[in-house]
Amino acid sequence: MKKWQSVLFTSALQLIQVLAKARAAKPKEPKMIASPTVVARRFDYVRETEGQNRGTWVSLFQRFTGNRPGDSWCASFVSLVLDIVFRGQSPLRRSASCDVLLQQCMGAHYIVDTPQVDDLFFYVREWPVIQSQVDAYHVGIVTALSPDVIGIAGNTSPDGQDTNGSGVFEHALPKNKIIVFARLPR
Repeated sequence: MKKWQSVLFTSALQLIQVLAKARAAKPKEPKMIASPTVVARRFDYVRETEGQNRGTWVSLFQRFTGNRPGDSWCASFVSLVLDIVFRGQSPLRRSASCDVLLQQCMGAHYIVDTPQVDDLFFYVREWPVIQSQVDAYHVGIVTALSPDVIGIAGNTSPDGQDTNGSGVFEHALPKNKIIVFARLPR
């Protein structure tokens, strides 16, 4: 074997060893590169400007998750924010469905009793439930904890009571709703 062939062969073996180690290593847990609160607040100007669940920015969120103009978009908003925060590697699959996002959180054991800033919040019809009977109807991001739990969401109203509202708003979470919290990997 000529010297250049030997060097090439040795280099190829080293590359194969590096690749084998990389494959054997555990996949890294997705990691946030920014606060979901900070990213979500960048969209606090978004309003439904062309009718209910319609508008230029609203359609961006809707297209991101494959739904259509006129569809509810709170889960689409959260999905886009998470995609940005996790640099395209969100631990939750994109979805326009609050139920699907909550089911993913339940399956990954992200549900927590006490919220922290940057957790997700879900309005649900009842809790606890088994995964196949999840009925979440709104989702957003916890932004503050004092004096009340505050959150930001898309497709809501300024007071957070309307889950089919007119834009992205930050508000105190209503005390008359059943709310479930989920903490994604940081």
